[in-house]
Amino acid sequence: VLYADSVITGYRDHGHMLLCGIPPKDVMAELTGRQAGISKGKGGSMHMFSVEHKFYGGHGIVGAQVPLGAGLAFADKYLGNDNVTFTYFGDGAANQGQVYETYNMAELWDLPVVFVIENNQYAMGTSMKRSTKSTTLYGRGEAFGIPGEQVDGMDVLAVRGAAEAAIERPDGPVVDTLLGAGITVVVISPNQVKNLRGRYGSAGNKDDRFDAYVLADVIRTDRRRLTPLTRSS
Repeated sequence: VLYADSVITGYRDHGHMLLCGIPPKDVMAELTGRQAGISKGKGGSMHMFSVEHKFYGGHGIVGAQVPLGAGLAFADKYLGNDNVTFTYFGDGAANQGQVYETYNMAELWDLPVVFVIENNQYAMGTSMKRSTKSTTLYGRGEAFGIPGEQVDGMDVLAVRGAAEAAIERPDGPVVDTLLGAGITVVVISPNQVKNLRGRYGSAGNKDDRFDAYVLADVIRTDRRRLTPLTRSS
């Protein structure tokens, strides 16, 4: 991702902001509600935003950032530049109807957008096996003529390679899925990249029941097997 490219995501946005070049102190100030924060202390954890760094949120409504990401890509195409928009969303949001409306428009207009699905297999706490009939998220764009790929999201080099391949695609969107032992990410765009992110707790406040239905031994095994630092050593 170049600093000229746009990034938009859901409410787990802190890491994305740092990668966009936003100073950590501005992120921390926002988290603590200070005026010096990137959103003047009014956005908090979920609604950080920076036009200067081309980071467009931080969105609390599940899946709402997906059509907005296509809109950012449309603007780039209209302006005739070579920028790409990276639109991130999770496996839970992948079942939203607006995602597929966006897929259709992105392919119809050959938009320079990469849809990245960060699939942790549990959305906000419900196993994907219980909520989703088709778990091959990377194939969801095929009906619209959008190619997909599954990538190990816990392998930094694999993710980078997938991102480069997506960006180099000459036209139209792509769907990529990043997998990490039960974690999957899908991306759609003229160039698509997929990221996989593991989450070992529920969204929002810690839900002690999470460990009860996601067996503790499975979680411990996944932690050892998926941790990027361990795999890179």
